[in-house]
Order: sequence, then C-alpha cells, then structure tokens
Amino acid sequence: MATPYLFEDREAEQRRLDAQAQLLDPLTERVFRAAGLEPGMRVLDLGSGAGHVALLAGRLVGAEGHVVGVERDPQAVTSARERAAAAGVNSVEFVVGDVQTLEGVDGTFDAVVGRLILMYLPDPAEALRRAASHLRPGGVVVAHEADLAYDWAAPQTELWGQVRGWFLQTLAAAHIEPRMGLRLYRCLVDAGLSAPTLTLETAVVGGPEAPTWGWANLVRGIVPVMERLGVATAAEVDADTLAERLLAELRSEEGVVIAPPMVGAWARTGSSVRP
Repeated sequence: MATPYLFEDREAEQRRLDAQAQLLDPLTERVFRAAGLEPGMRVLDLGSGAGHVALLAGRLVGAEGHVVGVERDPQAVTSARERAAAAGVNSVEFVVGDVQTLEGVDGTFDAVVGRLILMYLPDPAEALRRAASHLRPGGVVVAHEADLAYDWAAPQTELWGQVRGWFLQTLAAAHIEPRMGLRLYRCLVDAGLSAPTLTLETAVVGGPEAPTWGWANLVRGIVPVMERLGVATAAEVDADTLAERLLAELRSEEGVVIAPPMVGAWARTGSSVRP
C-alpha cells in the first residue's frame, strides 16, 4: 500500500492542487513534449488526484488519443471526472485503483506518466516496472518529481528555515521521500528501463510578487498531520498569516523564493521490460 496521503482535507486539497497546477503544468508540459507525447497516444496517468496531469496529457494526445487516470481516492476521482466533464473533455477517463499494483487496469498504452506520486510509494521502482508492463514495445515512461529538501529561499532566514524544517520532519515521520526527483535515474533503471533522459527546471522570484503563498498553502495542508506527529502545533504554524510573514522576512533581506526543483525523467521500453 502507498503511504497515507498527507493532505487530509479534500476540499482544501482541491484548491491547493489547483494552485499547484498553475505553477507546475507549464513545466510538466515541457517534459511531456520532450518525452514524445503526441496526438493519438494512449496514456496511463499514475496518481491522478484532481486530474490536472491527466487533462494536460489529454490536451497533448488530442481527441484521437486517450488517457486513463488511476487514483485511489474515490472522492478525488469523482472531482476529476466532474472537472473533465466541465471542460468538455471526452478522451480522458478516471478510475479508482492502486498505482502500486495497477490491479484492474487493462489494455496497452503508449506512455505512462506521473507527477509527484512516486514520492508516496513504498516501492516506486516496482510500481514503474508494473506500469511499464502495460506499455507497447517502444512505449515511454515519464516521471516528474521534486527535490523538496533544497533551500526554499535565499537567504534562508529564521522563519523560512523553521517552516522548511517542520515540513521535512513531517515527511520523514510519514515515510515520504522528499528528494524523489534526485532518485529518478536510479528508480527508472531499477524498474528495468534503460538509462533515462533527465531534465531539471525551477523558478526564482523576488520582490513583492514572490509566491510565498505556495509554501504557506503546502504547510497549511499538513498541519493536522504535523500536530498528530508532534512536529508543530497549529498555533505555532499560524497558517492564516504564514504567507505574509514569509514574504515580510524575505523582503527585509531582499531575498528570493526558489520554486521546488522539478526533475523530469523519461525512458522508452525495448521489446520487453528487463526482469
């Protein structure tokens, strides 16, 4: 089974994922295009969540292609289906399933994709091996994961360091891999795939428009887990003012916010996946 998901409030999580998609979708699209996603492909999306990645893949493969998104949370699947229907997209479907086993997923695909999902899995290489077994010969596996243990700001002031420390301590206690992006090369090779092509992209922003809200939202979403694990209390985090305090501290130092470095990795199968 996958590690329990950190973000327990599903309504708040939908809003967080919407904001996250605004930042990450352009990066993910560049990775998908570089990996060769194109019109007419059948794509399997691992850990669809709110459906943003599946819909992004759907735009790339077009009406003549098809995307199947697998997500273990039935409520998230319902929301993703509603999102697709509202957008008038008929070529993307969402099913309830476990991405670690892919039981019940049938058919052959041209590509397997996933964003910020492998970090939650107990055996990401085995999950990719199983996913690759659903690919036609020459199909492509594409992963887009972050390095969350980097310095979130420069200079990393007292509050930024404290918040980052809380977050990483929570991930460690919950057995979630914070540096999955930097493990992708080994992960894909261990999955029996050829040595992957890698890319890394991030953004750096200073001044009054620095998106400190992104990190504040991230931390806000896991406050209940932080409290349960004894990492920090809601009063200590003070999520309602966190974004403002992070920005004020950053601006006092004329510093910059650094977006999570996102590593893209992709590799194609041969005639079969190595045993």
